[in-house]
Amino acid sequence: MPHIHDKYDFTVSMFVLHPSEPKIGLHWHDKLGFWNNFGGHIEMDEDPLECLEHEMLEETGLKPYQYEFIKTHDAPEGIGTDEMPNPFGLHKWRYGDLDHWHIDLPYLIQAKSDVLQPAEGESQKIGWFTIEEIIAFHDSGDLDEGTLKICRWIAEKYL
Repeated sequence: MPHIHDKYDFTVSMFVLHPSEPKIGLHWHDKLGFWNNFGGHIEMDEDPLECLEHEMLEETGLKPYQYEFIKTHDAPEGIGTDEMPNPFGLHKWRYGDLDHWHIDLPYLIQAKSDVLQPAEGESQKIGWFTIEEIIAFHDSGDLDEGTLKICRWIAEKYL
């Protein structure tokens, strides 16, 4: 996707939990060169939920009926016509030597299927990993500190 702004891009990210085992889905991000959660840039003609749906389909093969959002905090409901699930945070990231920032809406997702089938052209190096395996990725330099902290939080609260 072309960058919408010179300094900031808006993104969604998904931390996807295995349907029955204490594992988190990750894929190898070819451009960044490390294991990462799923996600992508919000395009000019889509809202965050539309972005999440197309990135989930492209990167995991999961369709909306094959996952559900995990609500991580209370929020008022019934305040808008088209309400969307709340992300669990709002993060500003810069990876490596990128010349711009990502303002990210991260979501916690519960998969209903353990079959991950990324689309052609997406990273095929994908899997479900325990927190111990995720820590090992970090310790070997194959996962960044921020992603590790989020995965540890997930493991403590949701796995």
